[in-house]
Amino acid sequence: MKLNIRQIQEGFTNLTKKKLGMEQKEIELMAQNRMDICNPCEHKTPRGRCAECGCVLSAKTRSPTSSCPINKW
Repeated sequence: MKLNIRQIQEGFTNLTKKKLGMEQKEIELMAQNRMDICNPCEHKTPRGRCAECGCVLSAKTRSPTSSCPINKW
């Protein structure tokens, strides 16, 4: 598995913007749609990570250039 630093940075930047009240509606809608898929997934850990790629889902779902490692979104 190859880490994409740009995608990780993008996701955490958008997560930080949400926490500061500066979120973009399109990003948040995308993140919610993705989390609706991730939440029941058997690969989601209790701590909110993806067991397939190891990413923090609250950040990964906010990265428009990221994708699910098992192609669910």
